Amino acid sequence: MSSENTHDTDALAECFASDATVKDEGQTLKGLKAIKAWRLETAKKYQHTLEPVAASARGGKTVVSTKLTGNFPGSPVTLDFVFTLEGGKIAALEIRSLSGYLGLEGKRALVTGGTKGVGAAVVAALREAGASVITTARLKPDKLVRAEQFLTADVSSAEGCAAVADAVRDRLGGIDIIVHVVGGSSAPAGEFAVLDDTEWHKALDQNLFGAVRLDRALLPAMIEQGSGVVIHITSIQDQMPLPDATIAYAAAKAALSNYSKALSKEVSPKGVRVVRVSPGWVETDGAVGLVKEIARQNITDYEGGRKIVMDSLGGIPLGRPAKPSEVADLVAFLASPRAASITGTEYVIDGGTVPTA
Repeated sequence: MSSENTHDTDALAECFASDATVKDEGQTLKGLKAIKAWRLETAKKYQHTLEPVAASARGGKTVVSTKLTGNFPGSPVTLDFVFTLEGGKIAALEIRSLSGYLGLEGKRALVTGGTKGVGAAVVAALREAGASVITTARLKPDKLVRAEQFLTADVSSAEGCAAVADAVRDRLGGIDIIVHVVGGSSAPAGEFAVLDDTEWHKALDQNLFGAVRLDRALLPAMIEQGSGVVIHITSIQDQMPLPDATIAYAAAKAALSNYSKALSKEVSPKGVRVVRVSPGWVETDGAVGLVKEIARQNITDYEGGRKIVMDSLGGIPLGRPAKPSEVADLVAFLASPRAASITGTEYVIDGGTVPTA
């Protein structure tokens, strides 16, 4: 990897066997001469750098996931470098992109609530995989990478959902993937007694009816084309409701989960898959701010505040909250043809928080 970043082709060649092969961008190169020429060409073309992110062993091969930054659209992207080693040298190298792996190139997607947290991570993962994505939020972010693929809308209202559905039809010409991320609670503290009808309606509008309305508007096109994927982001609170102000939120998420299961039974025979993803505590920017405030109130550091939150959930066996990108990677897989036989089920991603299967 260091020779990649310095573009030292001689040092790079030392890593390969004399008859090594490299597969990249649809071409196969064999032998050191061809590999050196390939590296010189790509270095000049992309002016790139590589940052290793993770490494693992799979089926006798070494897989290094990297972040590739350079002079190309969509930079940075994630690539897997799959090495086959023999005698301390690289006998074969295959460079795989996430888009090629998932088969989402050209797919048309809608992600609600896609400017922060899990939603932003889902948008990034789908775009990295080659999909065209429209996203929504109630407020326009200060910086938009693709202004034409954003719509200011409140999907907790019928009017907002109608505007989003119209934008999807006009800008994408159809829809293949819907990911409902919008959700949350703004209810006051004070347990059930302070949750009046207004608070209950807000919880249901934000966590249930937005998904129901958009599905009702966009599913007919999926059914007509005989294919599509709908992913509802639920919550572990649909199984493990917490006290205080989140009672209405938990009930709304449970309703969303039940609705999602029923919908899957109706539309799966027509070619449309419906799946639920149920996160536990996810360490978004908002969650980081909450932990810092809890740490301040309890006169401790960030890790101490983190532990207080985890203890309030009954503990997280994994020892940490999930990352938004981890939830997004699961969503991208479930939206892809690699999950073609998965429908009607719920995938919990909570580090083991929920104590029962």
